[in-house]
Amino acid sequence: MGSLWRRMDATAMTGTLIRWPTHLDSYGGCGTSVYALWPERTEEPMIVCAAGLDVHAVLTEEPVGPAPAWHQAFPDLDDDDIDVSSRSDCLIGHLLLGTTGATWALRDPDADPKAPMHEAFSGFWHATEEDLSGVGRQVIDALSASYGRRPVLLTVQDT
Repeated sequence: MGSLWRRMDATAMTGTLIRWPTHLDSYGGCGTSVYALWPERTEEPMIVCAAGLDVHAVLTEEPVGPAPAWHQAFPDLDDDDIDVSSRSDCLIGHLLLGTTGATWALRDPDADPKAPMHEAFSGFWHATEEDLSGVGRQVIDALSASYGRRPVLLTVQDT
């Protein structure tokens, strides 16, 4: 299937776990994906023996949003060594919440509302728990109960 099946527009969206911000300005057709990640912790009470499977994520696209959130899963993201920086810590769980062919831009609140987006741009939209749909919240709540904590939500942009 590959890239021939990818639609890069604001109408191309997968799943019902995320409420995509279709009310925002589209900033071209780069595409956005949202993941829930549950990083392993050294003080993890549920890991009582070798789990038998190491799960790591490797970033192939650019994370957006506040760095403290995704630095929990990718603590070496600023390392100069690309092999180290793009690889996550060990994860006990991960879930693709959804993908879309759109990238939504945030408008500077102080900008003229009639200004073109390239003059009013103040960053890209990133998912928070408030962006989960009802079903998305149920899924995250169930998995969080199993893992004993809330996930790190990671929004990546197809660059």
